[in-house]
Amino acid sequence: MMDLGRRPTWTALAFLLALGAAACDFSPSSSGDSEDSYSFITTAVGTGQAGLGGEGVPPLDSELYLPMDMTIGPDDRLYLLDWNNHRVRVIDGGLIWTLIGTGELGSAPPGPALQIGLNHPTHISFDPQGRLVMSAWHNSKVLRYDPGTGYIQPICGTGAREFGGDGGQAVSASVNLPSSTAFDPAGRMYISDQASQRIRMVDLNGIITTIAGNGDPGFGGDGGPAYNAQLYAPTGQSAQPTSRIATDMFGNIYVADTLNNRIRRIDAETGIITTIAGFKLFDEDIQTGDIEIESHQLSSMAEQVEYSGEGTLATEASLGWPCDVAVDLEGNVFIADTFNHCVRMVDTNNIITTVAGQCGEIGYGGDGGHPREAKLNRPYGVELDREGNLYIADTHNNRIRIVYK
Repeated sequence: MMDLGRRPTWTALAFLLALGAAACDFSPSSSGDSEDSYSFITTAVGTGQAGLGGEGVPPLDSELYLPMDMTIGPDDRLYLLDWNNHRVRVIDGGLIWTLIGTGELGSAPPGPALQIGLNHPTHISFDPQGRLVMSAWHNSKVLRYDPGTGYIQPICGTGAREFGGDGGQAVSASVNLPSSTAFDPAGRMYISDQASQRIRMVDLNGIITTIAGNGDPGFGGDGGPAYNAQLYAPTGQSAQPTSRIATDMFGNIYVADTLNNRIRRIDAETGIITTIAGFKLFDEDIQTGDIEIESHQLSSMAEQVEYSGEGTLATEASLGWPCDVAVDLEGNVFIADTFNHCVRMVDTNNIITTVAGQCGEIGYGGDGGHPREAKLNRPYGVELDREGNLYIADTHNNRIRIVYK
């Protein structure tokens, strides 16, 4: 997710549009009819093969390894999380380059960005000063990259996999699998502290506090103060990166409450939390605290997922392990419905529809055609540009895809 107040211009996407036009004889002016605002999907980055892609090559010729998310920076460049290669990459001049990380596992120490090892970074945002903020997920740190010096420094988290430090400086606090960050219009930073089952805030003085989640995994608290509510995210060494957050232009916070199969909203003025999409929980074992989910359990959990609710109220629809959320300038909410292998949208009337993918169908295909006829494979990330074009981390297809308006 990115700070909605820092949207790029159309010119930033020229190189990606050129890719689509070259591959599919497509231009934005022919993108579809007015009754269907999203009408064309294409691959922007990735060959589809998992691997450690090279430097300075065209994005479509580069291998990725389970890309988790992407955003567009205030410098008009596309940044992406090459998760299992432990790198942040950037598209610059129509070519792909590594910006942060050696490609090897490491403890994310301070230092030159290309000389440090990371451990599965999950998310990028940009602060009000235009500096890159990275969620170094398995390092249990939030890092900041200074484009002027090319250096990385921690701004939250000691690296200890635990919860602690509320009321003190964020740099000395502990976070446990921080999966994403977002900024409100005042410049305050919010952190999805995944394994702590909390959303935390770092104020303008660098002080960290909890604003949502009581630390007890489960579902509860709708209609009351967010700090008393329960959130539900996987924990443990084999946890998957989930539970990412976004803010809108008013400072409201949207949470992909993954194991509750819900999207929840925290009101910026009242602090009240409510569900805006989803209703169905996983089975009893998951509901009662068995959240240290091993990799081999994911397939059985995926089989529990039920897709429902097209064209209905979003709170009557079934979601399947939603991992990410994004909000456009009109207030429409986009959901990475990960185990349903699709991206869905909740409009301002609270009606949910599919934007991309065939919900419930796993696969790859459909480039050059309508996005609802395409297939995705566990999309973990969603993002929007200023024109409202939708970016998808098609994670298990090892690709970044774009759905054009």
